[in-house]
Amino acid sequence: MSGNGAARARRARLSTVVLLAPMALFLLAVIGVPLFLLVWQSVADRDVAIGLPRTVAMLAEGEGAPSPAIYPALVADLAAASDSAVGRVARRLNIEKAGLRTAVLAARATALESPSDPVAALQAADGRWAQPEIWQAIRAASGPLTDRYLLAAIDLERDAKGEITSRPTELAIYRSILTRTFVIAASVAALCLALGLPLALYLASLPPKFAERWLLVLMLPLWTSILVRAMAWTLLLQSNGLVNSLLQRAGLIAQPLDLAFNRFAVLVAMTHVLLPFMVLPIYNALRAIPKTQLMAAGSLGATPLQSVVRVYLPQARAGIAAGLLLVLASAAGYYITPALVGGPADRMIGTFVELAVIRTNNPGLAAALGLVALLLFLALVGVLIAALKPMRALEGAR
Repeated sequence: MSGNGAARARRARLSTVVLLAPMALFLLAVIGVPLFLLVWQSVADRDVAIGLPRTVAMLAEGEGAPSPAIYPALVADLAAASDSAVGRVARRLNIEKAGLRTAVLAARATALESPSDPVAALQAADGRWAQPEIWQAIRAASGPLTDRYLLAAIDLERDAKGEITSRPTELAIYRSILTRTFVIAASVAALCLALGLPLALYLASLPPKFAERWLLVLMLPLWTSILVRAMAWTLLLQSNGLVNSLLQRAGLIAQPLDLAFNRFAVLVAMTHVLLPFMVLPIYNALRAIPKTQLMAAGSLGATPLQSVVRVYLPQARAGIAAGLLLVLASAAGYYITPALVGGPADRMIGTFVELAVIRTNNPGLAAALGLVALLLFLALVGVLIAALKPMRALEGAR
């Protein structure tokens, strides 16, 4: 019997593993692999080492000025490298020092001609090959790992001595952008909580069939394109839009209010879309609480407000926390809505990730910005969990 019991236990464990394996593989594919690639892209620095192996090896031998022998190595590397590899080298060196892309491409054209005098040919193609700065840039980009992008994402950099310093004022923009992103996200989460909690309480008090109809109405914004919703709010809030027209006809204002292309429009448009993400978790948590508890609280002399605050809400804290996390995570990643209905001072981190990837061709910085934003979000999650612990302790004491 003991042998049969052990065999059944092994079969049960095997069945559990088989059933969970597809979900584990799915989570690994959609979460684990992208997260690994995000971290890797933010610290990887291999383009120059792959494209210019001989040059990088010779530069690694000394810290001083390169010898003339490095020019033939550079010509050999550029002649042997593919067009895509040279393009990646040019992109990486241009990130290290603006303008070096043209120097690399000019050197590539010269290398393909197999010059007899590499030193004179490269310096004639672009005079910067005679200057130490370009070789310092190659040495700095030799990899294989770098903290350049992560430091840049928080407005830091390394100076000529290798020490971490603040970036110049005109380049130090990402801290303020990250702060703005999470201030807007937190504001939207607070607005959704203020609007969604009373609505969820009301829906939880209704019979299920009536509550489900109102929930469908509440979810209508999710069935519309993000672009269409943003443009609709722009038309409603602009100077000659419906909102200003109604206020003027009612005699409440004499001149149109500045409601579009500012922070107010961003908060309104984002709250409109994300409100269901707050209402649904709270509603599900409230529906699981027996209404007899409210009746018992009332029989003990509690007012309706006291019953809600001291009986209902503590038990719905998981739903409230889930709603806050959903709204905060979604709002922090918004890109189209702030870009369309907000002003220049309302652009969030998503806009600058797009700029880094598409317009400046700097995927390392884009990955670093995403990683820093993710770490900040996880820190906020930790703060929220810590804030919920006193509520658990208080409930346990009761």
